[in-house]
Amino acid sequence: MKKNTDNPWQMVGIVGTLGLEILVCIVGGVFLGRYLDDQFHTQPIWLAIGILGGLLIGLIGALFTLKTFIKE
Repeated sequence: MKKNTDNPWQMVGIVGTLGLEILVCIVGGVFLGRYLDDQFHTQPIWLAIGILGGLLIGLIGALFTLKTFIKE
């Protein structure tokens, strides 16, 4: 069966999914970092680690998601 690669809405959906996945991971890292900073009284250290960790996890997840879309 031929793939429909000319559909612009499919590309919009893929880009939106990737962006949302990265955003959610970064926001989760911010909340976790702020919580750990409050617990250990180490203001911006855990926040910075949470942001960078969330970005890294989000990018890795986005790569796996993109790989899945490319296989289809």
